[in-house]
Amino acid sequence: MKKIPELLAPAGDFEKLVTVIHYGADAVYLGPSRFSLRQKAENFDVNELKKAVEYVHNKNKKVYVTVNIFPHNKDIGEIREYVEVLKDISPDGVIVSDIGCFNLFKKNAPHIPIHISTQANITNSLSAQFWQDIGAKRLILSRELTIDEIKEIRDAVSIELEVFVHGSICISYSGRCYISSFLAYRSANKGLCTNSCRWNYTLMEEKRPGEYMPVFENDRGTYLMSSKDLCMIEHLDKLAKAGIDSFKIEGRIKGINYAGGVVKVYREAIDTLKNDSRYRVKSQWIKELQQFSNRGYTTGMFFGKQPLNDYNFDTEPYQSTKELVGVVRKNNDGDIIIALRNRIDMGDEIEFLTPNLEEKRFIVKDMFDMEDNHITTARNGDLVCIRNLEKTIRENDLVRKDRRERTC
Repeated sequence: MKKIPELLAPAGDFEKLVTVIHYGADAVYLGPSRFSLRQKAENFDVNELKKAVEYVHNKNKKVYVTVNIFPHNKDIGEIREYVEVLKDISPDGVIVSDIGCFNLFKKNAPHIPIHISTQANITNSLSAQFWQDIGAKRLILSRELTIDEIKEIRDAVSIELEVFVHGSICISYSGRCYISSFLAYRSANKGLCTNSCRWNYTLMEEKRPGEYMPVFENDRGTYLMSSKDLCMIEHLDKLAKAGIDSFKIEGRIKGINYAGGVVKVYREAIDTLKNDSRYRVKSQWIKELQQFSNRGYTTGMFFGKQPLNDYNFDTEPYQSTKELVGVVRKNNDGDIIIALRNRIDMGDEIEFLTPNLEEKRFIVKDMFDMEDNHITTARNGDLVCIRNLEKTIRENDLVRKDRRERTC
């Protein structure tokens, strides 16, 4: 039977977890704020983590917990306690970057598979063999590898290999960055990155204080350290043939509109790999991915050195054409209850993002509140009912509309 790579999605909080599972993720990765490299995500406390693992396992999916900071001595005691917590919760894997953390889990929770983070900077076969020899279950390979280099690592080890296929790219090597610590006293290596590489930088001459000059000819200054976002949707077949076991989407601090939509696209694409025919990229996938917040797209270093024009020198830092309206809470035989996240008005054209089906678009003609009063507008936080829609719309489907210019 042909092996199809796992689709691994980010879950920055419980709602995102539910969303990405709904849209077809095979597995999720999540973590606690204290030991995760995404402390700005809402993340999970111990009780929430237990509920999350139970929820995912009830869906017959997998959950991996991140403990991938580079800890200092003062952190070890708390991590040791957290190992005991995870021992009882029993996730399907734990993601670490530090050899000391690896040993803590191996000795104290040997039943939990250990995945080695991209932060560990695995760029060659010898490193891969080392981690395999000491008991790692999976390697999350460096972002700096080409597909040919991945093939060489695949030939050298038998354990699982994972790569990022979509999302933001750090300017630093394998995510090891000191810029945030230097400029803002917040360590990226302990989950507190301020995204300093996305800032607008200018040049100031010492004897002319206050006179700022662009480093690059651009009226907004320059984003000289800001890469475009990774997107490998057109090349998943090449990565699968190279021996990758898991395709990972970045974005634990992104919203559910992004998470659900991106996972839906990659789910459809990965499913086509089951066919023996040549992998064909649908134009709809590209169109859909362009609708979400992005800095433009690049294939990173999978095909060699990242081209100069794949850095975000001269484009708007974010592009997005869709905005979230709300989330479907119930379908009563075509009467749809929506929990709103945005304003909605009579006459708006909305679309329902339904897994495995084409998006369904409707004009809002009849809208009611929960007391069955006819209404013409509603806002974030409201529950509304839109009647006489399709029975195929499902609970947890996202509701979107085209982004429109806002007026004061």
